[in-house]
Amino acid sequence: MKRQQIRSAILVLSFLLMSVTFVYLSPIVMMSGLLQGVITAALLFWIAMFILAFIFGRGFCGYACPTGAEQMIIDRAVKVSLRPVPYLRNLKYLFAVLWVGGAILLAIGAGNLVINLLFQLGSGMPPWSLATYIVFYLIILVVFGIALVLGRRGMCNYFCPMSVVFMVITKLKNLLKIPSLHLEAQPDDCIHCKKCDTACPMSLTVEEMVKGNQMQNPECILCGSCVDTCPKKVIRFAWLWKK
Repeated sequence: MKRQQIRSAILVLSFLLMSVTFVYLSPIVMMSGLLQGVITAALLFWIAMFILAFIFGRGFCGYACPTGAEQMIIDRAVKVSLRPVPYLRNLKYLFAVLWVGGAILLAIGAGNLVINLLFQLGSGMPPWSLATYIVFYLIILVVFGIALVLGRRGMCNYFCPMSVVFMVITKLKNLLKIPSLHLEAQPDDCIHCKKCDTACPMSLTVEEMVKGNQMQNPECILCGSCVDTCPKKVIRFAWLWKK
């Protein structure tokens, strides 16, 4: 379980640093910059994360996302199972289209883009405004509320537009069998204890995935919880694909 302890520590650190990273790297900063014809650090960050997804899949969601970290902390404090809500999951696809499409349209409409990696930072201490703080804490409260009402990783499952982009890239790299991080299993060794189902933060039916030898679920964030929980070591990480 050492891997899970390290993952948890990284996520907690990511959450603690969110008040700083939000100012530099949030999608809101990215869109605000494009609205003014500016290439921000946030835009370059998300482009880099999406490129890395061809190698690590949704690893960012499982190991570094600050809102994912907040949901992990809430889940450990208040156990609320994910509540299935028909059609609500479609919202994140709509948000993804609006986010990506809006970014493309703003970039095209801006014409000559300029690079400003310190976009929206003031000269005071701290270098961000009261309005930025208000938006930041509102986001934390919204994620908190969603986790309590909709359950485990409710934000990721139903609303996060970034997750959709990661999912599309993951599906593409899996389809093309690009050497990359993914899960594999030995179904014959499974004892159907379903400990993997309980451990999965995304509430996936991992035992059924193992039984069907179909481990490439686009909602999987490659956290490795199922790998580390399985008593028979049925599930493992792999880089190269089986022929």
